[in-house]
Amino acid sequence: MSPSFDLGPPSAWEQLFQNAPLSQYINHPSGRFRTAFGPVFYRGRLDGSARLLIVGQDPSTDETLAQRILVGEAGQRLQGLLHKLGVNSSYLMLNTFLYGVFGQFDGALRAISGEPTIQHYRNQLFNHAQATSPLVAVLTLGNAARDAIDHWPGGRGLPVFSLRHPSARADVLPNWNSQLLALAAQVGPDLGQATDLTPYGASFTVGDVASIPAVDLPFGLPSWHGSGGTRSTRQRSKNSILWVGP
Repeated sequence: MSPSFDLGPPSAWEQLFQNAPLSQYINHPSGRFRTAFGPVFYRGRLDGSARLLIVGQDPSTDETLAQRILVGEAGQRLQGLLHKLGVNSSYLMLNTFLYGVFGQFDGALRAISGEPTIQHYRNQLFNHAQATSPLVAVLTLGNAARDAIDHWPGGRGLPVFSLRHPSARADVLPNWNSQLLALAAQVGPDLGQATDLTPYGASFTVGDVASIPAVDLPFGLPSWHGSGGTRSTRQRSKNSILWVGP
């Protein structure tokens, strides 16, 4: 029987994660990173079955608590999009930054993203994903993710779909609708899965949001984590989180 939760990274991925340049973030003179609760590396398939590489920006509190990226409100909106595409399993999600950030992706963070140590390590992760999985497309969420992919030499042969970040304040759904059919045509559904390419309406509805699959999450999380929008608040300081249950 297949496990009902994420068993964690296989050895090659684990070694890559172990080699992360964490000190570059922890000791960064900008003070832009939330490092008190550790890095968050991925969500999805590390077993070589990913067809879609999804790149986000940085982990927030839901992600820090789950130790998986894109599991809060933004991740659940993304999961709804994947259900529309019929891509229920064959994806791998990585982020621009391993730690949460203070503020938005501005000029200073763009420069930090391009620092050789951070950029080289991130490209190592992308390269390993490409070398071990049959990727057919890259999906970026927001400006930080697009900038990361623009600076990944190894990805120049892959189609890239750049979407507004799920938590952006404006124009998310028109932007997603404008690329929905092309994205579906490029990626195709997982085996045995159906698509639903009905365009989004004026705002996200309950039917547009999907819970994070348990197989994407480590064992032992509360059953409600990754469902119903977001369950934690933003970090109140560098070393505190307020976690609110149902």
